[in-house]
Amino acid sequence: MFEVLLLEPRGDMFWMFPVIGAYLHGKDKMSPRTKAIVRNAWKTYTPYRGDTENHWCMYYASLFLAAEQWPGLPGSEWYNGKSSNENRDEAKGYLIQWMRITTTIGQGEFDSPDYFPEFAIPMLYLAQFAEDKEMRERGQMMCDYLFADFAAEHLDGQYIGGFSRIYQPAVYKPLLSQASGFAYLYFGTGQPTQSGWVVFPALSPYRLPEIIYNIAVDRTRAYVHKEKKRVRNVIRMGDIKNPPVYKYTYMTKDYGLSSLQGGILQPIQQHTWSVRYTFGRPYSTIFGLHPYWSSRELATFFPEEEKTMMSDVVASKGTYNNPDKWTGSSPYERTFQNKNTLIVLYDIEPGTTAEHIDGFFPMNLEERTADASGWIVCKAGETFVAWYPLQEYEWIDEYEKPGQSLNTIGRPETGPEEKPQGNWRLRSHKLQNGYVVEARSKSEVGSFEEFQKRLRSHIPKAQLTPGRVSVQYVTLDGDRMSFSFPEGRILNGKSVDLKNYKLFDGPFLKADVGSEKLTIQYKKSKRVLDFKSLRITE
Repeated sequence: MFEVLLLEPRGDMFWMFPVIGAYLHGKDKMSPRTKAIVRNAWKTYTPYRGDTENHWCMYYASLFLAAEQWPGLPGSEWYNGKSSNENRDEAKGYLIQWMRITTTIGQGEFDSPDYFPEFAIPMLYLAQFAEDKEMRERGQMMCDYLFADFAAEHLDGQYIGGFSRIYQPAVYKPLLSQASGFAYLYFGTGQPTQSGWVVFPALSPYRLPEIIYNIAVDRTRAYVHKEKKRVRNVIRMGDIKNPPVYKYTYMTKDYGLSSLQGGILQPIQQHTWSVRYTFGRPYSTIFGLHPYWSSRELATFFPEEEKTMMSDVVASKGTYNNPDKWTGSSPYERTFQNKNTLIVLYDIEPGTTAEHIDGFFPMNLEERTADASGWIVCKAGETFVAWYPLQEYEWIDEYEKPGQSLNTIGRPETGPEEKPQGNWRLRSHKLQNGYVVEARSKSEVGSFEEFQKRLRSHIPKAQLTPGRVSVQYVTLDGDRMSFSFPEGRILNGKSVDLKNYKLFDGPFLKADVGSEKLTIQYKKSKRVLDFKSLRITE
């Protein structure tokens, strides 16, 4: 079967890493003929390197391991005309530089529930199979780094965020994301998965450090976790190659509210904010967005000709130019979060591709009430979420077809027949717009009725004119938030400067920008990953 599959290679870097993984795991049981066919495929098939961070991680990790397996060969024996030594050295150089960038200014494709495997699996390969001692140690350390990052923003199988990239429908069915399979395997949370992505990790000798496991599952106390990541490479229409991304997460045992600062931080599939909770699978989230798209956005990050780029992207990412899409960034959107309160503002120019904003509310909510005060108040188990629209809006009912679901790359998969499910879409057509979101659990605020009662005395005051969009709001906890679009954030009279963010800053993870060092903490335990000295200390 393996030989047959190798007769017509396809998939580029997505071909490279499962092939080298299968070879490394099974070569001792392969016949000389099968080994020769595998070796020949790396001579005759030319995989595309790709154009994203996850592509290059898979490509170079696979190439590095392949070059180690077949050393001393001239360029005539490799698809790219480079010798074994040249391929190994180039791959090693890239991987070390990627690790350096990640541990100094952050990942570009950061915190992606759908692309977590494309980074984790190559690092697991290095930790298990690299003959180069340095690269084997780096693989181990990057595994710890990636899983620690996930663990601090994990809740019962779900990644909490603010994400760089996520597909529909995983954005509104959180456990469909590939990272949830890893959460089940490594954290023992969520639900069993049939994802093929976890096969190689399940076979790996890598074992999650206990300290990271404890961080992933201990939600006895609420906490704030902050991160600084980076925008992917800006190649046009910008003066900074990798502008910063600021992420703020508030985590409890029942829900997590998390946000990016807004603006275009990642093309096509950005998810700027959401509240995700443990109730109501598979629909366990509420979020909002401005469904913007433009060839200018694409041309900022991709090298192809701008005039033809839209059709190229839509061919593979069919939701991109859909005004009803549920993923995407917008230059007209900004956020301001303080613990479990979030303000989102929009100042949209007339003629923009989508002249409306949308909110996602799942139909499986136990309650969704439009209070006379203006608050939309929702109950999802012991999680309560309130949304105050700053402008008039309408509700649109949307349903999924019974027995059908979509996986994370958009292919239909037949599932068991079930009661039709869907969501309510909140849509507002005002260009100067926004909303305030309050999230609380029963243990934080008491009963659902008490939550509604308290909200009625906390009404935002907004100014909504072109070029002058702002809101004043006192949270349920008494904090005074003042937010002026785009970057005027004031908390209790003091200006909030996002530039002060560290790479990681929370009760479990600490890292300074530029440090190449991550300190992992849980109670009295500590694990330090020092990429400069290439050393793990505990």
